[in-house]
Amino acid sequence: MASDARRMAGGTASGRAPARVGPAAGLAGLLLAALLPGAARAGEAECAAIAAAMQALGAAEQFHSLLTVQTPGRRRPVREERFVLGDVVYANSPGAGRWVKLPMTAAERQALGAGLVAYPPQDCREEAGTAPDGAAARLYSFRQMLPGTTGKDTSSEAPGRLWVAADGRPRRYEGQHGEVQVTLTIDYDGVTPPYGH
Repeated sequence: MASDARRMAGGTASGRAPARVGPAAGLAGLLLAALLPGAARAGEAECAAIAAAMQALGAAEQFHSLLTVQTPGRRRPVREERFVLGDVVYANSPGAGRWVKLPMTAAERQALGAGLVAYPPQDCREEAGTAPDGAAARLYSFRQMLPGTTGKDTSSEAPGRLWVAADGRPRRYEGQHGEVQVTLTIDYDGVTPPYGH
């Protein structure tokens, strides 16, 4: 089930750190960069707003993201952090327990959220609410059809919610696939490397 969450979030299915930890892997891919083909469905404007937010994330010079995946049977959630500073990403590996400094190419920036290209959001809509931290934000809900959690040729519905700040950038994502719950928070201000202070 953790591999399904990583697929939903754009990560690796093995649960191990990949040989080269790409920034799109932990970012939940989360989230929806290539929605334009699905925007003609119900909620066209809302799906377009989600797509624009993901493009704004890729254009951000710096950001910090924290992905948390909670699966049944695990006492503690899996946490993956990324600090993106220009063309460098600092990523932690939950398995190794250490930070890795890697280059971030323009193609990797454009791929943020590309893990969900195959599963475009449907039924996008704007809901009333503010960000969990109280900041002004627009809240969008949607659903995706993802491969089933049983590993058979079935699909299952995965509801998600995305908070987009007034500047058009995503601040928080919450999603669920089966019993796996995923949360991604993204900050843009005061981002510094996670070590060497």
